[in-house]
Amino acid sequence: MRGGSFFKSTAVRLAIIYSSLFVLAYLGANVIAYQMVLGYLDDRLVAAVMERYREIESAFSTRGVSGAIDMINSHGPAIRGQETIYTLQNGRGKVVAGNAALTNVPNGFSYLPPDSQHEGVTGYKLYKGQLGESDLIVGTSEGDTEQLARIVLLSFGWTTAIVFAVGLLGAAVLRYRARNRIFALTQTAQAIGHGELSRRLPVSSRMDEIDVLSVEVNVALGRLEASVTALKQVTTDIAHDLKTPIGRVFLALDDALNQEDAEEVKTAVAAALQELSTLAGTFDALLRIAQIESRSRRAKFVEVNLADLVRDIQETYEVIASEEGNIFSTKTPEEACWIRGDPDLIRQMLTNLLANAMRHTPDGSHILLEVERHEQGAALCVSDNGPGIPEAERLRVLERFYRLEKSRTTEGSGLGLSMVKAICELHDARIELSDNAPGLRVRIIFPAPAA
Repeated sequence: MRGGSFFKSTAVRLAIIYSSLFVLAYLGANVIAYQMVLGYLDDRLVAAVMERYREIESAFSTRGVSGAIDMINSHGPAIRGQETIYTLQNGRGKVVAGNAALTNVPNGFSYLPPDSQHEGVTGYKLYKGQLGESDLIVGTSEGDTEQLARIVLLSFGWTTAIVFAVGLLGAAVLRYRARNRIFALTQTAQAIGHGELSRRLPVSSRMDEIDVLSVEVNVALGRLEASVTALKQVTTDIAHDLKTPIGRVFLALDDALNQEDAEEVKTAVAAALQELSTLAGTFDALLRIAQIESRSRRAKFVEVNLADLVRDIQETYEVIASEEGNIFSTKTPEEACWIRGDPDLIRQMLTNLLANAMRHTPDGSHILLEVERHEQGAALCVSDNGPGIPEAERLRVLERFYRLEKSRTTEGSGLGLSMVKAICELHDARIELSDNAPGLRVRIIFPAPAA
């Protein structure tokens, strides 16, 4: 499988999207944090300026202008990059003390840019107030504040870059792992596409979204394999089952052509028609099973009382069983056993089960049809005391064309129980084949109708 473009990988694109969203959110948080840091540093500058100003103001209150001048001079001469600057002007605007000659400074707080009216390389936070008739200007350098702000900004920038780099690295790792998983899935899918229907998609223990999808696909593949296997088996069985009657039709028609007597011709043609009727019945059963499996018959579902349905067919099958030399009886509860289903299909299912029981049991056998109430709904049971079905064959007899009698010399197409199974699946019913000791017991459990 080709690797493809790095940035076209779904894992990479998702990782980049999530990383970008995280970086944007992180940048937004950093901007807010940076503004809060700047505000905090500005508050510290204001506090420092006002502390210096109040010291001089206190000296002025105690000893007048001379006290203020002494306090200013005590801080030392002006030097470049000095942390604090002072300017004390008299009423005529003349500088009488300080380490800077600042002019045109507004009252209150203001900002003095670098290299403006002083030799410093940093800006200053200024405060101008009046001491009597004099003006006092106090400024504190923003050098430390600006340096700290740069450090904070640089740390935010590096952190953002590291986050984005880790995101890209994570994207590369995710792409590598996702590519390996997709490659394994693709190889399996290609093998399945080339006919290896037994292959299944790999499922890890993490059970993430890909694993959940793989499990569902594996379930579908299992059903597909079963369907294909059944189709192959059905094709083989159809070819086997139709070969003999078609051969008989040819023989009968060929025999009719060689006959000169009209009665013998009619007899041969009648035999051919009988074989063709058997073939038509087989195809009709296949079509009915296909129609039932398509679940289109659910449109005819109504509320059905199984007890009433069994009582309706009791008289008919007592006569049929008597003619076959068997004993037929029914057992139904007095209360109603309601299910939701297609009554015609349920009758067809019972017909197939009873016909199967009468065909494969010796004369004098007892066949019982009963209705049971069940905690999950209701159940139909058909039991006999005939030879039964070996346990290993009980599931296989529900397959199309499968017959216990391998020589296939007895009457039947092997579709009766397949139709029973299809009708059960249409009604979401469960079919159970068990030993009746002796004989066979077929139990079909229907779900209770929805409220």
